[in-house]
Amino acid sequence: MLRWLGAGLILASAFLMRRTLLETERRAQRIRRALAGALETMEAEVRLLLTPMPALLRRTYGTEEDLFFERASRELSRGGSLEDAWAHAAMALPLPPDERWNFAGLGGRLGGSEESVCAALTLAASQLRRRYDEREEQRPQAERLTTALCLSAGLLLAILLA
Repeated sequence: MLRWLGAGLILASAFLMRRTLLETERRAQRIRRALAGALETMEAEVRLLLTPMPALLRRTYGTEEDLFFERASRELSRGGSLEDAWAHAAMALPLPPDERWNFAGLGGRLGGSEESVCAALTLAASQLRRRYDEREEQRPQAERLTTALCLSAGLLLAILLA
């Protein structure tokens, strides 16, 4: 009886692991989409209104990316450079490490002429959109693979321990 209970708990933990992994990827997708939209809005404001970067960082763009812009704005208001503020905020994003590093590198290209800032924002937004589209295309296959791996591992462990 206890073995069956243990096997059931192991399978339940496998389902929870699957759910956690899938939710992590969904959250990263929401962040990619929200940041791309915010960067596109920032690019338009720089181009059309010549809004300075500190003022743009203080604005709230949406729920998902709020924390990023709040951290960057707070770091900037403490006297940090734009590059450092952007990099510190980017490293806290719930994205894969390579995407965080790429996004953090954008901060170094945000200080300069209007054209260079707009080009950097447009490039970053397009990279985020492209990555978002790639992951959306791969999502059904990735979800099936995650499900298969979690359940297989759970079943294998349950069989070995039962």
